[in-house]
Amino acid sequence: MNRFYLLIIYVLFACGSSKNSTETKVKEVKKELIISLQRTPCYGTCPIYKMEIFSDGSAFYHGERFVDKMGDYAFTVSRETINYILKKAVEIGFFELEDKYTANITDLPKTITFIKNGKDEKRVIDYYGAPKALKEFESFVDGCIDYRRMKKMED
Repeated sequence: MNRFYLLIIYVLFACGSSKNSTETKVKEVKKELIISLQRTPCYGTCPIYKMEIFSDGSAFYHGERFVDKMGDYAFTVSRETINYILKKAVEIGFFELEDKYTANITDLPKTITFIKNGKDEKRVIDYYGAPKALKEFESFVDGCIDYRRMKKMED
């Protein structure tokens, strides 16, 4: 009978130690915001929305006013599209741009663009007087997104 108890104790300890030694620990991948484009209100009918793309390809869109898609939406962006946007940011010298382009004028919307490419990250506020290359880049980022594939998020 003592052998039986010893065998049970041995099996319990053996199972416990094998679980620890064979357990695979999966490193959780931290998703980071790498691309963001936000358009803010004006006194008229300027589109108001924010779009964010994360390092794992997940993306979110929030349409507030004067846009086709109102509310919160989720979608994915391919690695190729992300790399294409990041490459274009480098080409236009995004990381060398001023942090803010503004003037003493009221009633204009802002476009706020954020890009993180490796260790480089920058946020640029475009209110007035931004270079043509930045304006084109903002439109380029919008054009890279397939808004038809967005899925409405539950409230």
